[in-house]
Amino acid sequence: MLEQGMVIRGGTIVTALGMKEADIWIRHGKIVRIAKDTLTKNPFNDLYEEIDATDMYLLPGFVAFPTHSLYKIKDVDVYIEAMRNLISSGCTSLVDIFRPERWMSRPQIHYQQTQHFNSLLDYVWHVEIDVTDLHGDRLAEWMNHGYSSFHVTIRNPEEISTIKWETLLQLHTSKHTILHMQVQNDPFLKKEQRELIRQIWMEATRYWRLRTVITDSQAAFHFEENDPYLHIFRLPAEVTDQGLRQLHRQWFGSWQVASPIHDVRIDTRKSWCTPEELLCLLVRLTSTNVAKAIGLYPRKGSLTTGADADIVFLKKENWLTKNDLSTILNFSEMHLPTSVMSNGKWIYRNMRFIPLIGMGKCLIDTKPYAYVI
Repeated sequence: MLEQGMVIRGGTIVTALGMKEADIWIRHGKIVRIAKDTLTKNPFNDLYEEIDATDMYLLPGFVAFPTHSLYKIKDVDVYIEAMRNLISSGCTSLVDIFRPERWMSRPQIHYQQTQHFNSLLDYVWHVEIDVTDLHGDRLAEWMNHGYSSFHVTIRNPEEISTIKWETLLQLHTSKHTILHMQVQNDPFLKKEQRELIRQIWMEATRYWRLRTVITDSQAAFHFEENDPYLHIFRLPAEVTDQGLRQLHRQWFGSWQVASPIHDVRIDTRKSWCTPEELLCLLVRLTSTNVAKAIGLYPRKGSLTTGADADIVFLKKENWLTKNDLSTILNFSEMHLPTSVMSNGKWIYRNMRFIPLIGMGKCLIDTKPYAYVI
């Protein structure tokens, strides 16, 4: 017997560059067709469950990038509640950063990661390593176990000169790794030192042709210094509003910025775009671009044929209509999804959670070098 599929009718699909009226066919957790169906419904066709999405925006699911690692939460109830908080804001995928200790054996590492067996969301592992371990042999060990994204915190400019870049180049050429760099959060580190670290890092990665993600408040806006393929910028909260405005000014242009949905802050005191345009910009910044940066696009971050059926349902009447447009708002204060679907299954419907603990899959086939953002 064939597994019943699903067709979502009457909704408005929101993409990174615009909106369109279309119906979505889903089977086996994947989107198999997107089109505006004008045929009369066949009441005897039970191969597809009909979902009415009239007066709904349909968005690709957001990719969560929590500040605090969720795998360290050992209380299952607390863990599930944290997951539900992500889902209620429209997240359908999760990036978690594993911080290994030198004493950990491979079985111990696997044991530390077992908490995500309870995950409601598909998840990706990144690895945080010390700058002293940033060399080819060490990264190759992790790559052999399916990891391709590594986070490193730089404490001073001198540390960058100790990195054996030539070994990283060999690994990147064969395995295509990506490095996430951030400057240590040290109140004694002066602004000039932070700027020097960023400049040296960008020059080194450009010279050695290594793709990198940089967390910086202003570096992304120095367009003449940035390589459009090698340098990706994760916008911190204080500049996300500025970033959205820049994306609006170059609507069809390429700009390598991304930001997780929980970091987005929007100043609504001055109207600079339509509500529909703002929704498209949010999809681009927090879903499509994040999925590209971590190597999940177009499987995640898009509503297109062949993509996972990760869909956020947002009532049109609720978008930018029920809040005070005179302040700076977190995105969660501006939008509350009515329903959320992951891999073609409801995980949140009509403002209620569906108890599908453990349905999330570990995604290991990431390709964080595949797309220009």
